Amino acid sequence: MNRMIETGKKRGQKGFTIPELLITVLVTLIIIAATTPLLLGTIQDYRLRGAAWQVAGDLRLARQKSVSSGRPYRFSFNNNSAGSNQNSYIVERQEAGGNWTMDPAQRIYLQQPGSPTYVMIGTTSTPGSGILNFSANGAVPTAGTITLIDGRGKRYEVAINSVGRVNVTKF
Repeated sequence: MNRMIETGKKRGQKGFTIPELLITVLVTLIIIAATTPLLLGTIQDYRLRGAAWQVAGDLRLARQKSVSSGRPYRFSFNNNSAGSNQNSYIVERQEAGGNWTMDPAQRIYLQQPGSPTYVMIGTTSTPGSGILNFSANGAVPTAGTITLIDGRGKRYEVAINSVGRVNVTKF
């Protein structure tokens, strides 16, 4: 006998009905909508922390290169109000003639504002000149702090003291 069952399926048929599929899709959309803000916050946290550790690593590398090569190095950064190269930095070494050469030969950019997960170099970063110098022995005559801020106002500070020690602090 081929009678219809209450669900609208014939006996022995396999598969889902349209109402079952719609309910499944609806429940899935509700779960996605509920977890999206949590995921965005997590992504922002990772980007901010990653940017802080990237800056710290590049500061440590500049110090290491100054000691190993016996040449002065400098770390030059531009904050979010600093012209066309905002939210970026370069590492440079001093050549024998006194000229500065980028090492590596590229400017490193943090993500530009506009995305909901951007990271910026804060205007409270020090020194005000935006230049941290490493002498040939790795010392830093003028200590400084680079503040990194995300779109939510959360921040990390990457501080370097006069002997070249780098610390990362979350606020």
